This record gives sequence, C-alpha cells and structure tokens, in this order.
Amino acid sequence: MSKSQIYFIIISFIIILGLLSYHYLINIYEVTYSIIPRNLFADYKSTVTIGTIPLNSLGLRAPFRHSRTNFQIIQGRQLVDIIRVDPLKGICVLRAKGQTGKVVVSVKSVNSLLPSELIIFIYPDYADK
Repeated sequence: MSKSQIYFIIISFIIILGLLSYHYLINIYEVTYSIIPRNLFADYKSTVTIGTIPLNSLGLRAPFRHSRTNFQIIQGRQLVDIIRVDPLKGICVLRAKGQTGKVVVSVKSVNSLLPSELIIFIYPDYADK
C-alpha cells in the first residue's frame, strides 16, 4: 500500500468514528426530569430543584448538551416562590412559602413531543413544633 492509501484509510476511519460518536453519544434521543429532593416542607427555606437530563441512545446523559425547557406551574402557584429559572439549561428552583399542599409543574422540553406534569408535595414542617 502506498502512503496516500494509508492516509485515506486513516482519515476515512476518523470521519466514520466521529459521525458514529455524534449520533450515538452526543445526539439527544430522550429527555428525563429529576426532582431533587423529591418533596418540600412547609418552611420558608425548603427548596426543590427540577432539572432536565438529556439522554443519548445508550441511555446515558448526553455530554456537552443541554435541553431548552419551559416550566409552567399549573396548580399550587400560591404555595411556592420561583427562585431561579434557567430555560436554556433546563433548571428551575422552587421554594416553599410555608403552606402545605400539592404543586403541579408542566415541563416541556424542545426535545420531547409532549409536556410532562411533575407533582411536588409540600408536607408540614414538624421540626418547628
């Protein structure tokens, strides 16, 4: 084999490897949502973070990618304060106002077909009593 054929094979292999890694590792196939911690307590300092997790075809978090997300509180708006919303990174932070109840948040990502509804329960804070 000549040098030009070896270079052509190496460059072709690198291009194919790059395309495969993009389609299987970096491309977003699905979006999941995380709520950390899962519940709120009825004090004025308890916070919950809703995050968007873009997944690749292997079911792992897609590296170097964020999913643009819109957050809308459907039920229980009077029970929480919105501390921070970053739609580009897909993060929303809510803080309880001191009342118990249920908060329903509609989350719609650019990479999902339909919006998802996330339910967050606010429990009484027994530590204050």
